[in-house]
Amino acid sequence: MADENIHALHRIFIIAVTLTTAAEIVYFTVWGLYLFPEGNVAGKLVWTLTCGIAMGLVIGALTYLWVEERFQGGEAVWGAALVMAAVGSYCAWLCSKIDAQLGYFGGDENTTLFILSGVIPAILGGLLYGWLVYGKPAEAA
Repeated sequence: MADENIHALHRIFIIAVTLTTAAEIVYFTVWGLYLFPEGNVAGKLVWTLTCGIAMGLVIGALTYLWVEERFQGGEAVWGAALVMAAVGSYCAWLCSKIDAQLGYFGGDENTTLFILSGVIPAILGGLLYGWLVYGKPAEAA
């Protein structure tokens, strides 16, 4: 039983950190290199990687604390999706405020687009996250 709990805990955190870090690498590439190439590339990379890992850890912790023991099946999928959507949306807003000071990613010039480019993937990614963590695996034939 304890091994199953540890396995579930690892799964929650690995999936959350993988998804958020992958999303941050996309943001780094699109916003940091393509749309706004000027500025400190190393600083942009450190910011996005740190943010991706930290966001994933927060999502994993909240999922474990709020969803894991409380919900099953579809409710767990929706609960995990809600956690990722809420944390990701808050981080998009917070990032826009920080970027307004640093000017790395053009968040000050394109605030609405910048926030939406974080909120929409957070919602869609939340659905994927919930399904990956709590969706039923396909039956082996």
